[in-house]
Amino acid sequence: MSYKLQSFDGINEPSSLATSQDGLYSASSSRKSGCYVSAKTGFILTFLAMATAAMVGVIVTFAVPKTNDASDCNCGATQAPVVGGQDCTTQGTPSTQAPPVATTCPACPECTTPLMTTHGMTASTSTSSEVTSSSPVEMTPSYRLPTSLLPVHYTVILRPDLYSKVAADFSTPGYVKISINCTEDTNNITLHINKITYDNSTIKVFHADGNPVNINMVTENKQLQFLIVDVTPNLMAGNMYTFEMNFTAELVDDLAGLYYSTFDRNGTTMYLAVTQFQATDARKSFPCFDEPAFKAKFNITLERRNNTPDFEDYITLSNMPLDHSYIAEDGFIADVFQETVVMPTYLLAFAVCDFKYLSSVTQNWTMNTYASKEEYNKTAFALEVGVDILRGFENYFEIPFVLPKLDQIAIPDFGAGAMENWGLITYRTQYMLYDPNVTTAGTHRFVAVIVAHELAHMWFGNLISPQWWDDLWLNEGFASFFEYIGVDFTRPEWNIHDAFAIENMHPAFGVDSYPTSRPIFATNVNSPNDIDRLFDTITYQKGASVIRMMWNFLGPETLRRGLSKYIKRKEYGNVRHQELWAALSEQAKEEGKHINVQEIMDTWILQQNYPVVMVTFDSTHIRTMQTRYVLGNTSEGTDSEFVFKWSIPLTFTSSQNRTYENNDIHWMYRNQTEATFEWPNTINNANDDWVLANVQQFGYYRVNYEESNWKALIKQLTTNYTLIHPSNRAQIITDLMALVSLDSVNISLALTSLDYLNQETEFVPWYAALNEIGYIRNMLLTKAIFGKFETYMQSKLEIIYGKIGFYGAQDESMNNRLLRSYIVGGACYYHIKNCTDQAVLLFDRWMENETNLIPPDVKSRVMCTGIRESRSDTWDKLFNRMASQTPSDQTIILSALGCSREHWVLERYMTYAFDDTKIRRQDARSAILAVVYNPLGRDIAWNYLQRNWNHITTVYGMSAGNINRILRGLASRLTTQFQRDELARLRDTLGSDSDYIPFFDNALQDVDLNVAYVTKHYTELETWLGASS
Repeated sequence: MSYKLQSFDGINEPSSLATSQDGLYSASSSRKSGCYVSAKTGFILTFLAMATAAMVGVIVTFAVPKTNDASDCNCGATQAPVVGGQDCTTQGTPSTQAPPVATTCPACPECTTPLMTTHGMTASTSTSSEVTSSSPVEMTPSYRLPTSLLPVHYTVILRPDLYSKVAADFSTPGYVKISINCTEDTNNITLHINKITYDNSTIKVFHADGNPVNINMVTENKQLQFLIVDVTPNLMAGNMYTFEMNFTAELVDDLAGLYYSTFDRNGTTMYLAVTQFQATDARKSFPCFDEPAFKAKFNITLERRNNTPDFEDYITLSNMPLDHSYIAEDGFIADVFQETVVMPTYLLAFAVCDFKYLSSVTQNWTMNTYASKEEYNKTAFALEVGVDILRGFENYFEIPFVLPKLDQIAIPDFGAGAMENWGLITYRTQYMLYDPNVTTAGTHRFVAVIVAHELAHMWFGNLISPQWWDDLWLNEGFASFFEYIGVDFTRPEWNIHDAFAIENMHPAFGVDSYPTSRPIFATNVNSPNDIDRLFDTITYQKGASVIRMMWNFLGPETLRRGLSKYIKRKEYGNVRHQELWAALSEQAKEEGKHINVQEIMDTWILQQNYPVVMVTFDSTHIRTMQTRYVLGNTSEGTDSEFVFKWSIPLTFTSSQNRTYENNDIHWMYRNQTEATFEWPNTINNANDDWVLANVQQFGYYRVNYEESNWKALIKQLTTNYTLIHPSNRAQIITDLMALVSLDSVNISLALTSLDYLNQETEFVPWYAALNEIGYIRNMLLTKAIFGKFETYMQSKLEIIYGKIGFYGAQDESMNNRLLRSYIVGGACYYHIKNCTDQAVLLFDRWMENETNLIPPDVKSRVMCTGIRESRSDTWDKLFNRMASQTPSDQTIILSALGCSREHWVLERYMTYAFDDTKIRRQDARSAILAVVYNPLGRDIAWNYLQRNWNHITTVYGMSAGNINRILRGLASRLTTQFQRDELARLRDTLGSDSDYIPFFDNALQDVDLNVAYVTKHYTELETWLGASS
């Protein structure tokens, strides 16, 4: 999606710089909704209710349209079908003509299934169109729409009414007209609707010639979010129909659908209306066919007011340029936008605001960057890199950007990091603004990364879209990979590719190590909750990692040409991953590379977990053996058709022939447990020679060696670390630590890989090392040997801290800026006196006078240290000052406030987190995790969550994604069986069907591994720390 912030579209949030407590070291409201009837009808129904209740229940049960599901597919599929052609592939560009009437089963696309039919579902009693019901469906529900009707064109008119400035009175009256192509006879029109009120008398259906179609009954199934309009006679295949209705949608601050956002302007609350439709919230703003395969064209009209001083500068924005405006009734101005290209509902976007913009005009398109009048000049960097990156992608894919304009807008309240709406990309404000005087290196870099991610979506997700959400990785995995390609177009000096593994592969390994992980290609994706859960690390970061692996073994040019072919074939249409494999295999064959991409890649996307490859060698051969890397009880996971074997592209280099580019690929296939390869080098560990596998860590797998080779690699790091690539230096550290958890290597051996760090000057290995060390720190925080551990960390950090210090040169490299933020963060965290003194001095000066700017790259740790070393009056002053700071600084302060050492202040901060008048809803998670990550705050946060669980999940309505992040953050700090049992007790109070059960189960797995780790390794850690000191 949107750019996920570990919850919902992408790359990692710059937590290293925005999260003061921990980022350096570790990886919707419940609202009244429904259908309303007129007062007269309601009065009549009151008298009829008792007599008709039973009958209505029967009617609703059988009026729910049937969709194909597993029972229709004789090859064992569990997913609903897709619209397809006779060749069992998905359709290309939709047209006004009826497409071929066939569907395919996604589990085995060669298996054609019968189309859905609605024959025989007509209710036994005909009623007027005034009758409505929301009775529950008794059968096992399918949330998929029937495929007998396909939308071709929408006319949508919306009036987001926020002009009273009284939020309780906000709403969005609207009108929708949909041109529909009937592909099979049916007796109803079924489309999506959610939290929308309407009068049934406004619902109309017409033949193509304008004659009305008789409506028998209108029902709404709120569980499935269906509006079902029964008609007679049947709608006939091959004909066009028109559906229209008036309605009123909610306009609330829930960050979903069309919602309102606020910001402060000189003490006045300013309002704007914006959208977030992905994945299933377009239906919350207007009735529609809200699935990615139901593409259509849209004519959008947005109505606004500008006849009062508060709103005289308001404008509207949508996906396409403004066509014309006219005066509507009640003093509103109607802005009519140009017709869109063919697109799914989730990519629509609207905004009503008084923002200003910067602009860049090219030969074929215009790019604009919008923000508040106070902030819009800070969008210059996003505009600059955006133009460079969009041009770069046009040249790369040899496919032009197809719209005449692309707007990017900074939104104060935005749940995701960003969203790739076609022609109107939305961002959380702090991820679009850059001010060289205050913006940290991490945020500076992240602005470029997130812009590149969203612009990659213009091809992956927008020009072609997944047939269904189970292939979401075709959007998000590719955008998460191509963000690195995109940034390299505009800032090659950043060497951003070196950081790919630490920012994507390593986090993916972390969640993909459990038996309960899931494949990239998801199964059993049915409900909106199922879909929301897919916006996760597996989709984004594992997806990107296996694409990068494919980029390496196919070759960058082969992948580029194959992707261009794939997109051109399916542009404006929908795709399945099988079509990607076919295009890439075809391109490889054309270039003389006989690679069956599907045979290889199915082993990476259709099963969970990943391999660990054991590498041994002699003077003439290298031998490899693959096993499954998995932690915990394997009986808890699902089986794999590949028996957890992978087709692995292996690469090698050695001390005798150090090459890190264009290394030969050696294949170990899924039917091989072991493989042997000829090796021309004579390697002898006794002479400190070494072999290194998985060059630049392009492959999504861990590597193990015999102890002698590990020692030779570690000695190389100590004697001259520059002879090993930075990505592989990080790999050596992380692979060793991961193998400790498997009991495959001794923890003392793994820890010796850190000995050379006193010399290391690259950001990438330090990032990896501090993340691995952070896990050990979390395990020891409350243990008697933590003091020794702190002393050890001081010894590791003092030398590099002395070299890099607090202050950098004006034109310093991005590597050094990022490295400084991490090293200073560690030095102050572990109480190196000079660091603490400098931080407190800078903090106190800034608190006294804001013109005393804190160097941006150390601001996060300065703020945290300042709060840690002060009292509650300083905390209050910083909290009150937060609202007047830049959005990126607000993020830093949110985390710094969790650094207090006063228990009652941390308890109060927890209450603030769930108070919308104190902390924005989008920021609640950051505030809570700031307390969790404070060693003094962990138990405070945990006790608060237990006491207030019902309020948090039901009254406040925190999103499931945020609940998951909080539980996992908490679990990362729990190390005892007692703590594990407490977590399990809270889980057991939930119903077995609770959406939160999987999140608790994942957290409990984390705690189980923590407990086991401490039990196994505490004594050895104690011995090792004693020797190190």
